[in-house]
Amino acid sequence: MNIPDIVYLIVQVVVIILVSPLLDGIRRIMIAKFQSRRGPVDIFQTYRDIIKLFKRSETMPDCGTWVFRSAPYLMFTIMAVVIAVLPVMHTNGTFAAASDLFLIIYLFALMRFIFGIASVDSGNPFAGIGGSREQMIALFVEPTIILAAIVVVFITGGVTNLGEIKNFVSSEAILNVLPVFIFSGVAFLFATYVETGKKPFDLAEAEQEIQEGLLAEYAGKRLALAHGALVLKQVAIVGLFISIYVPWPVIDIPILSLVFFLVKLVIFYYFASFVEGVSTRLRIGDTRLAASGAFTLAFISLILFIIGRAA
Repeated sequence: MNIPDIVYLIVQVVVIILVSPLLDGIRRIMIAKFQSRRGPVDIFQTYRDIIKLFKRSETMPDCGTWVFRSAPYLMFTIMAVVIAVLPVMHTNGTFAAASDLFLIIYLFALMRFIFGIASVDSGNPFAGIGGSREQMIALFVEPTIILAAIVVVFITGGVTNLGEIKNFVSSEAILNVLPVFIFSGVAFLFATYVETGKKPFDLAEAEQEIQEGLLAEYAGKRLALAHGALVLKQVAIVGLFISIYVPWPVIDIPILSLVFFLVKLVIFYYFASFVEGVSTRLRIGDTRLAASGAFTLAFISLILFIIGRAA
């Protein structure tokens, strides 16, 4: 095992985890500006919120079991693993073999599953409703992600390793399947935005009670970890999209690769903040219709690939 690869892996995980609250702070500031309101004091507000939660005492529901108690630690660990296997600083290194596309998709599904069962285990009825809503959104979004991922695997000749996919997309070979790649990318982009849980795809009827109800029974360090895991999940899903569909420029210098990755994250958060700042919330039925449109785009990309191969 190569020592520099281990160092790069640790640096990648630590830096992205530390930068994630900063990105959330930038998002909050930009949304406030788009909505012509004051908003947070600065881009470091999310750091202060998490630190404040770590300092507070914990309360536990009487009916909560080990599932409820361990869920924040598991969610944060899973998202840290996702960050670790993204091909940012180790595209061709020792850990490149762990960067499997479907492994990452499974980890996201595991994160959502743990979040859902923890909300039910809390005994809070609002948390149970919020957990059910999370699973419902998964039914809308995850088929699109899986189908778009399958199309990418077909395009690259059956490759599921993100490092190899990244190298293929950054080469001239992608021009031969560019229409298929674009349709797949648009569908995946929609699913990525929905996975971040921002407007217009959060719930309009009872945001704090239902959307945030999953966290209602947590307090102290567990609430800080759960909140940090959700912030990290947003960065991880955006990072997955960037690794597949926007890998340029591919640089052999790991530190520069990390810098460009962070710059692309900031750009994505800026445009996502604009969408969130000017959008009105959709009802869950409207979200289903929008997700159906994204799934249709992914299916069209698959059909185009099949037709292209047949021709």
